[in-house]
Amino acid sequence: MKLFIDTNVWLRFILGEGNLYQHCVSLFEKIEKGQIKPYASTIVLLEIHFVLTKLYRIPSKQVIADIETMLKTRNVTLIEKTYFHKALHYYKKYNIKLADCLIASQLPKNTALCTFDHELKKISEIKVIIPPVD
Repeated sequence: MKLFIDTNVWLRFILGEGNLYQHCVSLFEKIEKGQIKPYASTIVLLEIHFVLTKLYRIPSKQVIADIETMLKTRNVTLIEKTYFHKALHYYKKYNIKLADCLIASQLPKNTALCTFDHELKKISEIKVIIPPVD
């Protein structure tokens, strides 16, 4: 299974937040076993950096270390290309955050978006999976 891991899933895992954390632990165990092929993007990394440094006030040095650890996740592929026209189409059609539309536009073929954000289920052109992942 190929999954693009959304910002909120990475954040819950990094921060160890609440009951959702256990779903993330289970997901990342499957990734480490090679059962799931993970994807992320530079947009996701930018959002993670922003949330951790600005909202949680975690020092940038620690956030960089967390991001470097993320990039060492088994078989993770980092998507750097964006498709703004596709994202803008999603934004106009579904009226959800533009950043989320940009992420949705980056999904490789046959890859689902793994997120806790139920709003993304509005985008009928993509497959969205809410953790836990079976």
